Amino acid sequence: MIRLHPHLSYANVMATAAVFIALGGSAYAVTQLPRDSVGAAQIKRGAVGASELRTGAVSSRSIRDRSVTLRDISATARGSLRGAKGDPGPVGPSGVAFHAAVNSGGATVRGNATGFTHQGGSGLYTIAFGRDVSGCQATATLAAVQNGPALEQPTPGRITVGAAGATLAVRTFDVDGSAKDQPFNVIVVC
Repeated sequence: MIRLHPHLSYANVMATAAVFIALGGSAYAVTQLPRDSVGAAQIKRGAVGASELRTGAVSSRSIRDRSVTLRDISATARGSLRGAKGDPGPVGPSGVAFHAAVNSGGATVRGNATGFTHQGGSGLYTIAFGRDVSGCQATATLAAVQNGPALEQPTPGRITVGAAGATLAVRTFDVDGSAKDQPFNVIVVC
């Protein structure tokens, strides 16, 4: 078994003493110096660079890039950073949304559709809205929808949706891809 014996040398003792003195000095400065006690008089000229121009107690070269945040700047200085107000941008979309919950029989259970048609057994539903929706985004999903007193559940399958003018054509399918009447929800955002 190898035993390690501590060896005290002059270098080890001095290095340890230097660490304690450095830590003690920093701890003293943190706990004993009053807030804002270091100012322009305590900062030596030319400490950073002889060609440095001073605009205050601490120069721009003395501060690390991106270390000053907005909260470090006075309200007056922040106000002077604001530029002139620009021209208003174009008017955005109106945010109109159309929606419908349709059971497998083609009845619109709820929503703001203005009309619908359905050819039984074809899986094809045509839903009308009060305005042109061809430039809008439409999405549909097979969903549980009220059908009379009962909640009608869809079977596994798929659904497609396409817009033309003021109407949507929604097609529902079975898992094997054959047309099948299914309940669904549809949302159109303009």
